[in-house]
Amino acid sequence: MDLFKFRTFCAIAEKGNFSAVAEDLFMSQSAVSQQIQALERRYGVVLFDRGSKGATLTEPGKILYDKAKVILEIEDQINQELDDLRGLKGGELNVGASTTIGNYLMPFYLGEFKRRYPEVKVSLIVENTRIIEDQLLGAVFPLAVVEHEVQNPSLVKEAIEKDELVLFTAPDHPWAEKGSVSKEALMEEPFITRELGSGTREVIEEKLEEGGVPRLNVVMELGNSSAITTAVAAGLGVSILSRRVIHAQLESGMLRPVTIEGLKLERDFYLITVSDHYLSPASMRFREMLVEDGSATELLPRLS
Repeated sequence: MDLFKFRTFCAIAEKGNFSAVAEDLFMSQSAVSQQIQALERRYGVVLFDRGSKGATLTEPGKILYDKAKVILEIEDQINQELDDLRGLKGGELNVGASTTIGNYLMPFYLGEFKRRYPEVKVSLIVENTRIIEDQLLGAVFPLAVVEHEVQNPSLVKEAIEKDELVLFTAPDHPWAEKGSVSKEALMEEPFITRELGSGTREVIEEKLEEGGVPRLNVVMELGNSSAITTAVAAGLGVSILSRRVIHAQLESGMLRPVTIEGLKLERDFYLITVSDHYLSPASMRFREMLVEDGSATELLPRLS
């Protein structure tokens, strides 16, 4: 289907004059006539009666005109909606996030995105890291932010933020007053951890092993950070989580931070996508905001 021929045809039908349309389109009258002849050959009909009063539609011409106008209106609507999408005057941003990021960082990231692009509809799915990776590969959403490096070769990761991991105890725990503990003591103490598949759990175990703590005395596995902080505050063990997760409890004195002698725990947060998968205009702008603009850290409240 040649939409330009339809536009030429409709313009002649409305103006009733080949030469006037040729002038409007910066074409020769012969070229305009060839456009109409091509349509007449395609449909096997005569579209115009050409007389002294100009060009008037034949009966087949009237049928084609009515249908061509609908087609061109749909084409114009498509172009307008795609222009709106490219300009982020509409469309959707669908994002996945691992648990810590989804609960503590994404509200700030998405809040800034909505401030910049208020007409884009935003949705967020929060699961543990391994589920988020599977959903990303299954095209549930086009991009995600996670707290652990991904291994699947189809996934592209880009670091956006550094995060400090902190060992913490209840305020009446013996370590609370000491303020620091040896690696050997940490290995013996009852430890509360996240569930299998958690990016936080995986990165903590990796960083501890790299730093000389090859094992932990895990006495409890819990499915979210809030449950862990409550269990630690109740004296059921110690744990390690992001400083952002426990910041309020540290400030209030509900929990106490403890330094691991000779070891500092840090990790990167990553934006991940699937190589060669389509990113919508909204997804591309979200990625640019966090990765290329380098504004991820600036969007988060400072920790004292």
